[in-house]
Amino acid sequence: MHAPPANQELSAPVEEILGLTLHPKVRTLVDYWLSIKPAGSLPGRQHFEPLDVPALLPNIWLIDVEREPKLRLRYRLVGTNVAQAFDRDSTGRYLDEVHSEFLDSHIWLYMKGVVQDGMPGWRAGTPRFWHLRDYLSLERIYLPLASDGREVDMILALTVFVDRFGNEF
Repeated sequence: MHAPPANQELSAPVEEILGLTLHPKVRTLVDYWLSIKPAGSLPGRQHFEPLDVPALLPNIWLIDVEREPKLRLRYRLVGTNVAQAFDRDSTGRYLDEVHSEFLDSHIWLYMKGVVQDGMPGWRAGTPRFWHLRDYLSLERIYLPLASDGREVDMILALTVFVDRFGNEF
């Protein structure tokens, strides 16, 4: 079992994130994202083929970015492990509807930064949402996707959870 470092996070160019000790699933997704990334721009949803990373699908979640009338994020897809950790599949719902504390959270600011800066974001440590209190740790990556190569319109995310019994999923 991979033990993530305690409460670290980084929003940085992907090369800097690759310099960290990453969970193998996180590293695999980052490597895949790099492999589909067109030169000089961000990859888009049209480049992401879920069947290229089948072992990661239970841990993957996709977030749609809506910019009008204001910036808002919506779950497009939630992998089975993520749905299990949150005790529900929130596909199709807005994050601020599912998580009442979302707009007041550090998570919102962090995701907004990924959208605005177009840079990946990585975090490892204890969960920040109260309903994940039964989990000892998690490691996650946010990877920006942009159908036009520039303006982020989706976030490709992956989270690995470790429960209070030490089970990783």
